[in-house]
Amino acid sequence: MEKKQPVASDAGNENFFQHLAIKYVPYWPFFAVLFLISLTLAFVYLQYTVPVYESSASILIKDEKKGQEDSKMEELLNLFGTKKIVENELEIIRSNEVIADVVTKLRLYAPVYTESGWHGMIKRNAYLTSPVILEVMDPRSIVEVKKVYFNITPNTNTVEIAGTVYPINEWAKTQWGTLRFIRNPHYALNNSPGKDQPKVKYFFSLISVVNETDALSENLVAAPTSKQSSVITLKIKDPVPEQGEEIITNIVNSYNQNAVRQKSDIAASTLNFIEERLRNVKYQLDSVDNSIQKYRNRTGIVDISEQSRLYLQSIAANDQQKNKMKIQMNVLDEVEHYLETRNDTSSVVPSTFEITDPTLNQLLEKLHGAQSEYARLRKTTAENNPILSSIKDEIVKNKAAVLETIKSQKANLQTSQSYVDQISNRDSAMANAIPQKEKELVEVSRQRNITADIYSFLLQKREEAASYTMSSVLPDSYIVDRATSTETPVSPKRGLIYLMALVFPFAIGSSAISLKSMLNNKILYRSDIEALTNFPVIGEIIEGKFQNGLITATKERSFIIEQFRLLRSAVKNLSDTPGHVKRIVFTSSIEGEGKSFIATNLANLLTRNNKKVALLELDLHQPSICEMLGLERGVGITDYLMGKVSESEILLQTPFNPDLYFVQAGDLEEDASELLLNGKIEIFLDYLNTKVDMLIIDMPPINPITDLYVIAPLCDYTLYVIRHGKVRKNNIKMLKENMEFHNIKNVALIFNGIKKRGIGQYSYGYGYGYGYDYKSSYDSYGKARKKKTV
Repeated sequence: MEKKQPVASDAGNENFFQHLAIKYVPYWPFFAVLFLISLTLAFVYLQYTVPVYESSASILIKDEKKGQEDSKMEELLNLFGTKKIVENELEIIRSNEVIADVVTKLRLYAPVYTESGWHGMIKRNAYLTSPVILEVMDPRSIVEVKKVYFNITPNTNTVEIAGTVYPINEWAKTQWGTLRFIRNPHYALNNSPGKDQPKVKYFFSLISVVNETDALSENLVAAPTSKQSSVITLKIKDPVPEQGEEIITNIVNSYNQNAVRQKSDIAASTLNFIEERLRNVKYQLDSVDNSIQKYRNRTGIVDISEQSRLYLQSIAANDQQKNKMKIQMNVLDEVEHYLETRNDTSSVVPSTFEITDPTLNQLLEKLHGAQSEYARLRKTTAENNPILSSIKDEIVKNKAAVLETIKSQKANLQTSQSYVDQISNRDSAMANAIPQKEKELVEVSRQRNITADIYSFLLQKREEAASYTMSSVLPDSYIVDRATSTETPVSPKRGLIYLMALVFPFAIGSSAISLKSMLNNKILYRSDIEALTNFPVIGEIIEGKFQNGLITATKERSFIIEQFRLLRSAVKNLSDTPGHVKRIVFTSSIEGEGKSFIATNLANLLTRNNKKVALLELDLHQPSICEMLGLERGVGITDYLMGKVSESEILLQTPFNPDLYFVQAGDLEEDASELLLNGKIEIFLDYLNTKVDMLIIDMPPINPITDLYVIAPLCDYTLYVIRHGKVRKNNIKMLKENMEFHNIKNVALIFNGIKKRGIGQYSYGYGYGYGYDYKSSYDSYGKARKKKTV
């Protein structure tokens, strides 16, 4: 079987758009005005809004977590370098120190602007167009000011502010502080020499470095390109793309300079430590050399015997081992003393030199890394920051572990020294046979060798530290993409603005129309009726000047007559029982809804098919059908109910239509409603059944008269007339309950007096008013008027 869901969906969409068209198209002039205003406002907004461009650059950070390693050559030079973490570097890039340095260097605290447009509404940054820029001697002492206008006189190289002349490139004391105007290098690049420039109104502002730093930090976007990447992208929005590019470039440069400065401080501290040790060892070495020289001069010994040479060779190995242990012990003492006397967060830890224990080296490397990280984050983070406190705790923990390992190493060295001393004592015993003078010379020479080895070791480490000092001038980041700007502005987006200018009028207009309908408590649309009750709407009648006349007396066509013909077809289809006389009663909620007008014209139209129809004027309080038919008042139903006349006396044949019979109200009585209860009305209705084919009964409104509840149960159908904009929604909401309570069945509704909406032939009904073109229409009494109706 074929699926019909798409067809139903298409039909639903079609009905939805048809509903929108019916509801809003009549108000197209209102929407046109809104569209015109919206587009005008969008155009003015784009003319007076300064476009903003986005500048961006990207740098590569050496992150140990993400696989970014140094080259072998860099590892040799960067002996004491530390790895970096992208997340920490992002905070440093956004730090106040880096941003404030850029603000000061580029003089962003003193922007220069131009004014143009109506009343100077357009303010543009004169980064490229101003011949001069402003510099403050002490930016930290700036007193903020919004606008200070100045004039530039190129011929005299001066700047005039409120009548005071200031020379260019010279410091001057002003009410805004000590400042000077200098030549703008960007102005010469963007303006041809000798070219006549239009007269422009310049002014400058002064902003505190702190506020401008905060504003620039908020505008700066720094983020890695992905979670696994160590490439950081920097973005900033600025009305002048060249200025945005320069800001991004200087942020990168300031960040690199801070990193180089930190590495240089570490290298200088290490080199100073080594230099201090070299001075001490050199003094010891000179002292030993002097002792040897004095001993030789005193004893006269020039050469050592072969036995002494062999002894020296034997003892040299022991001495070399003891020297190495002594160096290690000295280094451990120095490191221990440094850690015990310096604070926990010092960012420089002495090198362990020849200590071969991997555990100690690893602990010192962790301690050094934590101290460096603490020193770097302390510049941008508060003292009580959880991250800073966590790193400080890690430093204390690592320091304790290092001290414990040093104690263990010293204990091991002491044990090894004891063992080597035992071997040395054995060798000394063997050397008793050597002459005393030669033995004394050997002792002195041995002391000299020990000191010389220490001195050579320190010289080697000094060269290594000097190499690190050379490598410290290299930054730890690489520029991947230099600063560039977008060719088109990122805001305002012209296409989006114009799109909003097209969407907003429809949204505002439709909301206003819908809100108006929601706030109105009257029945305006046929959909309102259908939402409030489940009774069918069998007809719609448009509003016109003919609302009180007999318009169906003519056979010519007009739109309203066609509506009555549709209503006639609906009435004929109410019942198809052969030979049955239909009794149809007309009523409404309140007075003035047109029930008598519809009942009279429908009754006349029903006689067109050789049918005899009786029209009963049972509105015994305010009857109006008699005047509508142009007849004189006479006896009627009230006279019959009081027994004054018979049935045949009140059943009158209308002069203009022999098939239309009329029973007028008669004399109006104060207790007319009580007459309907005497039982004679049923007899009269049965009498009419023998005379006509259909009964049309006009009853008074149900609010507040209750005559309908007496007559309606005697009839086949009740047609309830609802006039557009006349009756309240509450009346229709209670209609179903009232009809069921009084046992009134077969109720149908007629929507009367439907008005036009907006411009053109648009109604509140279901599409009536479209597509008809008649050659004539009729006034209230059916008289022809030559007019085209659409």
